[in-house]
Amino acid sequence: MDKNKVICLDHLSILKISGEGAFDLLQGQITCDVDKVTSENSALGALCNAKGRIISSFIFCLLKKKSYALISSKETLNHTRDELKKYSPFYEVEIKFDSSFNFYGIEKTNFSNIFQEEISNKTNTILIDNKKFITYLNKKFLLVVCDKKESSQFKALFNEEKSKRDWNLDEILCMNVEISEEISEKYTPHELNYDLNNRVDFEKGCYTGQEIVARMQYRGKNLPRLILAESTDPELKENMIIENKENKKVGNLVKVVNFYNKSICLISTKEKNTSGSLKVREKNSFLTIS
Repeated sequence: MDKNKVICLDHLSILKISGEGAFDLLQGQITCDVDKVTSENSALGALCNAKGRIISSFIFCLLKKKSYALISSKETLNHTRDELKKYSPFYEVEIKFDSSFNFYGIEKTNFSNIFQEEISNKTNTILIDNKKFITYLNKKFLLVVCDKKESSQFKALFNEEKSKRDWNLDEILCMNVEISEEISEKYTPHELNYDLNNRVDFEKGCYTGQEIVARMQYRGKNLPRLILAESTDPELKENMIIENKENKKVGNLVKVVNFYNKSICLISTKEKNTSGSLKVREKNSFLTIS
């Protein structure tokens, strides 16, 4: 990626939850601790169903006092909105999409060079001229949340890159899987390493699905985990089935980036399965564990 480019992340949207009851509603439903989120610290979070399976995932940040933003794909946030609205009659809260922002990915080195700002280890969110720059999981790229009124001025500094491949590869290399509409309610947090990447705060109070998630944390053994893998097949797709040499299903492809001669992917499977031969059922293509 050229040093003067930013990636257009037009698949992202914001679901805004605001009002006197916003804190209490969110604290009782999502996996991260709302009390730890400030203007300088955003968080990764998720919303689970009563069985502890993930409905949606998002980046969670504070917009202003008593107003929070969940950042994810529009399709994922539709599920989030519908779920939160089940509880909203009990709170003084407004839940709606906010279309006043654009989203971009910028390399950390480019950010520092252009804006003359250093990325701190103490905070993960920097505010510059109505733009939030959010870093997480040691990713190469920062997420830029830009007020649309400022977008033209911001984009004038760069060449806009429409392809999201570099962004998606960065997500894979940092073992980050965001929930898509296709995999909503199919995985538990541990199956996607959510317990390892701080999407789940095990010190906060109760939330929907918390009892099951906590039980898996403290009693679960040999749970499926995210594994980085590669194949010479350039046409692998998410949700394809992983088999062992006995043709038994042992996992799924959960995130994939395709190149002209290969695919790099994250699979969810038990670690014991990685010692043998693995292949993709739909393509009969073999996987190499990275």
